[in-house]
Amino acid sequence: MEIVENKKMFYMVQDTPFNRKYNDYKVGDVFVANSKHNPKKHAYRKAFFSLHKTERQKRIMFIEDLHEKVRKSIDKNLPSRQASIVVFENLEQCEALAKKWARFNISPLHIFEVELTGKLHKCSCTPDDEKENLSEQQHTEGITTYWKGEKDTGLSEYLFQGKVKVTKDHRNDLENSPASEK
Repeated sequence: MEIVENKKMFYMVQDTPFNRKYNDYKVGDVFVANSKHNPKKHAYRKAFFSLHKTERQKRIMFIEDLHEKVRKSIDKNLPSRQASIVVFENLEQCEALAKKWARFNISPLHIFEVELTGKLHKCSCTPDDEKENLSEQQHTEGITTYWKGEKDTGLSEYLFQGKVKVTKDHRNDLENSPASEK
């Protein structure tokens, strides 16, 4: 984890009802990245308080609880996924993620260039095709790799907590890129 000041990165927001309500920022907006409007935190709380949990809700709780357990075992000061936003180093990584989302009919609401001041932690993403039918031990190993951020998995995401200033909206750039084609 590192402490950054005015570091330029990219923040991509999924086009969901939750994000249209809470994360529909404009150029010039400044906000604090924390758990207040975090979709992972919202999904976890919804699952936690549900009386009749669906399989998806049970999975959300399992994965997020395991992430917290592993994070705290590595370094309890690392930023929590539920209290952070996910940012990327460059536009190409956002394009790769948007292409992955397109397989599930999810599109970006916005892709912002932002300036960050606060805590930043690099994580190693595991390709989705390697996440199916894993045991708890295998999940733990993958999540440990994620938190240590040391393995090159082709896509790194960064967890960030702190002040965010939106400097540019790149959504039109993303819509016109070759990666946006299905």
